[in-house]
Amino acid sequence: MTEETNKQLPQLVGEVADVLSAPADASGSIWKLEPHTRGLDCNIISIAPGEEIARHEGPDLDVVIVVLDGSGVLETEGEAISLNDGSLVWLPKLSVRRFVAGENGLRYFSVHTRKRGLQIGRPPARD
Repeated sequence: MTEETNKQLPQLVGEVADVLSAPADASGSIWKLEPHTRGLDCNIISIAPGEEIARHEGPDLDVVIVVLDGSGVLETEGEAISLNDGSLVWLPKLSVRRFVAGENGLRYFSVHTRKRGLQIGRPPARD
């Protein structure tokens, strides 16, 4: 196969309005990018009103989120950040975070480089 036949073309992968029509009390990932051969991971996360994503250390990569709907608070090691429709937030790699949804819930779009899957291989050579 030539490189040109392996080339992927831009494609429509969804409609935000369709995703946001999910019930407001839905929690978890309500949409994710599906093509398997991609360099990005992205999804839309929904947190039901008053619910949270517990405090945790993020992955070893930078993440950007865009609040699509609702409101809430992002608690970090340094401060609490108010989240509202349209908020853009950069989460540096390994940063500690806790998301708490407001009274109408919180839905955000998250994007980052694709996480490497677990790989089986030989251990490094010892001298």
